[in-house]
Amino acid sequence: MSIKPVYINLFKIHLPLSALISISHRVSGMLIFFIVLPLAAYILNFLLDSPSSFTSFTETYNASFFIRTFVIFNVLIFEFHVIAGIRHMLMDFHLISETLSASNSSAIIVLMIFTLSAFLTIWWLI
Repeated sequence: MSIKPVYINLFKIHLPLSALISISHRVSGMLIFFIVLPLAAYILNFLLDSPSSFTSFTETYNASFFIRTFVIFNVLIFEFHVIAGIRHMLMDFHLISETLSASNSSAIIVLMIFTLSAFLTIWWLI
């Protein structure tokens, strides 16, 4: 008897909010490793090179909507990862119950904190 592979349509599965937060935390971790950290290292190297390079970058940052938006998105990715990571650590230390309702409640709190943090970050960086 041969076992046929099962192809699951992920768009038909209704994951709970806590699962979506967990998956987003993993994706944001990958984005941080491959995009945010190299970009931050490059920008820091460029900023610390000389006073003229610092002035050049700040002028380019203030003049270019694309660069400003890209930097803000990278900061927001990092903020989300930290906030969701704190939630995961609290769950690992059993400070948040592992029931579905507690998990969903903590996911809603994470989204609320991230939304507030995102608004403040965008307001501060723009």
